[in-house]
Amino acid sequence: MNRIRIVHPPASAGTAWVLAGWKTFRTAPVVWSGMTAMVFMLMLGLGLLPFVGGLTVYLMSPFLVAGFLAASRATEAGEPVTFLHLGVGMATGQRGLLGIGLTYLVATLIVFQIVHYVTGANLEAILAQAHHPKAMTPEEAEAILDQALPALGLGTLLLAPLLMATWFSPGLAHFEEFPAGKAMWWSLWACWVNWRPILYYSMLLGLAGVLALLIPFGLGLLVFLPVTLASTYAAYRDIFVPIEPPAPETEAPPQDLEVAPDFDHDPHP
Repeated sequence: MNRIRIVHPPASAGTAWVLAGWKTFRTAPVVWSGMTAMVFMLMLGLGLLPFVGGLTVYLMSPFLVAGFLAASRATEAGEPVTFLHLGVGMATGQRGLLGIGLTYLVATLIVFQIVHYVTGANLEAILAQAHHPKAMTPEEAEAILDQALPALGLGTLLLAPLLMATWFSPGLAHFEEFPAGKAMWWSLWACWVNWRPILYYSMLLGLAGVLALLIPFGLGLLVFLPVTLASTYAAYRDIFVPIEPPAPETEAPPQDLEVAPDFDHDPHP
């Protein structure tokens, strides 16, 4: 397990991360889009399996994210990107990645149950129906909208910490070989202390995502998703830096660095 620190980049770093993701994608757009299409087909196929399909999608997601992050690191090193990068999570950090997938699955199910208990709405059903708006009558759409607003609001509030905990954790599990719990804790802490660039970055990605959805046949997503994951690696590289062994008569470390808190440490800087 590697020793790392957390850096506090400025809010403007969000733009640099998105641009870095686009630059990475442009090095091999056919391969990046092809890997994304393969993941889409894999997820679609798994989703068709009764019961176990949806569970498998949750468990596989951290492995696939780690594959895209590894491909981004290979591009940065001047190495060619291949479809084989999608499987690198099976070789390094697999226990941590599996733990992240399990935690995300259980936590998501708990959030759905809380939303259902508080609002009476089935958040999973609302999200599924939102993908097929033409199949609903105006009365059904109005009824769902009345339920959806409070359910989505509460769901977003509860899922936000989970999303922050899983944002960088696949990279921490794969690159740094962190166990699942520590990887998710460090990811959550990194997002919390860097909320300004993370918020700015998220807003840019949200705008890009809307534009991608306007492109027919899902072609926009074949660009948006790899750019997003490549930009996530750029953010990861800027926020998490290795701790070098101390050299004799070195100066004190810069003040913008801090060791991310562990479970048995005070979480405040």
